[in-house]
Amino acid sequence: MDTSKIPSDGPPSSSPAKEVSALSAKEIKHRDHLLSQIAALEAELANLKSKNSASTAKLTNPAKSTIQRHIKLLHDFNEIRDVGLHLIGMIADERGVGLKEVLGEFGVTDKD
Repeated sequence: MDTSKIPSDGPPSSSPAKEVSALSAKEIKHRDHLLSQIAALEAELANLKSKNSASTAKLTNPAKSTIQRHIKLLHDFNEIRDVGLHLIGMIADERGVGLKEVLGEFGVTDKD
């Protein structure tokens, strides 16, 4: 039985040169191809990060500030709507009618 092809559980060889010499030409070519692909992908990633940074720097309204502005506007809208509904409720109480009837008079529908 040939035991040279059975992996040993012992420590790896002390010399990387021995490992490289143990690789076949096909394995070396494949390893080199993978290493070149990794290098190309790393270069592409760096290029994309650079483009992203440049694009982000050109934004007049970055996403974070836009979201904060929208939240503030929604908050303001909700406060105004609550005041308006309160006033319409006061009108409905004064007239002795339901809120829906007064809302209808002002053209407010269920979808609003």
